[in-house]
Amino acid sequence: MTSPNHQTQKIHVPDVNLSELSYELPADRIALHPLPSREQSRCLVASRNSLSKPPFAIEDRHFKDLPELLPKGAFLVINDSKVLPARIPCTKESGGAAEVLLLEPIRPTPNPALALQSGSPGVWKAMIGGKKIRAGDRLLAGDLKMSVLEKNGAEATVELAWDPRDQSLAERLEQVGRLPLPPYLKRQLTLEDSNRYQTTYARLAGSVAAPTAGLHLSDSIRQQLKIKGILEGRVTLHVGTGTFKPVDAEKASGHTMHAERFEVSLEFLEALAVALSPKHHRPPVVAVGTTSLRVLETLYWLGHRILRDSRAETDEFTQWECYAQDEGQEVFADAAIAALVDRLSSRGLQKLVARTQIMVVPGYRFRTADWLITNFHQPQSSLILLVAAWMGERWKEIYDHALKNEYRFLSYGDGSLLKRSLE
Repeated sequence: MTSPNHQTQKIHVPDVNLSELSYELPADRIALHPLPSREQSRCLVASRNSLSKPPFAIEDRHFKDLPELLPKGAFLVINDSKVLPARIPCTKESGGAAEVLLLEPIRPTPNPALALQSGSPGVWKAMIGGKKIRAGDRLLAGDLKMSVLEKNGAEATVELAWDPRDQSLAERLEQVGRLPLPPYLKRQLTLEDSNRYQTTYARLAGSVAAPTAGLHLSDSIRQQLKIKGILEGRVTLHVGTGTFKPVDAEKASGHTMHAERFEVSLEFLEALAVALSPKHHRPPVVAVGTTSLRVLETLYWLGHRILRDSRAETDEFTQWECYAQDEGQEVFADAAIAALVDRLSSRGLQKLVARTQIMVVPGYRFRTADWLITNFHQPQSSLILLVAAWMGERWKEIYDHALKNEYRFLSYGDGSLLKRSLE
């Protein structure tokens, strides 16, 4: 639900051609397996600010160097969503192989953590693979029975039922489900993946893809960061399959961004408001991954919405809302987050739960994070659009450098620390 004032605002989406956001990614540069140690991954360090002019410095470091690279007092924002064993190999009741990929729950609750702890039955949005599967069909995975309620292409709504009925869905999925590896890996799941395709701090299950920038952060690195005085804040954004969906329109404005569920605690919002306060030479806010960054920017705009209209709700943020033309006074980031703190406090709430569809494209102006830790992404993806918005035309130089210097790409690949300001 949005405010009436928002609905009358004019939306101006930057005119971005996807042909400008592509590069050639050789198949042999895609990392098919993780390195033996998380912190062995390489970390490309680059800056974008008004004092730097091309060609600009690029450092080739490793993630074990992160405690040296981040300054004392930096506020590190991580996404603690956990990947579900959401891929279910099954058979049609009439015979023949099939596969169900659970996406998000509908009943008894849309909250993934609660839905996973619920007993039988449950209804989920899903994707189904297999021949001639229609609404009304039943699929079997051991004692787990899945009835196809609706189906449109590969997308479906399924009801899951199992015995004993008081057993949680999480327990059942541990028995029959598999981690959904990225489709571009084109290989079978291994025992190694069960550990390495999760962050060390994964807590709330609900994702069907890992927030991969965080895969580099070992317990040892996080402990060293803590000792140095680097603060850590947690958000939870459940990553959907849309993260792998290519932008198949000629212009970014023709792409429909997937919506994802997220939640943040009141305690996190209070800490973020302090971290964003406009002190001279304040330490940077560092987003670990595009998912964390999308949450941070969404939080800014939800607070902005409240400041424009105190009646506005904050349960959903639409794709292009951040490109609305607003001739009012600039809203600073700490003020926007403070508005969310006040909203939750006034309603006696300890956390904010919402869905975001925010799509960041070149021309967007960031309001929250100063530095970004992120992997190297697929050509013509929504993630490349975000990185190009973050680093400007220099994203090309960064990717050229990574390709020429044997960096590993995509989920199990190397990463980067990209700085916009506050050096």
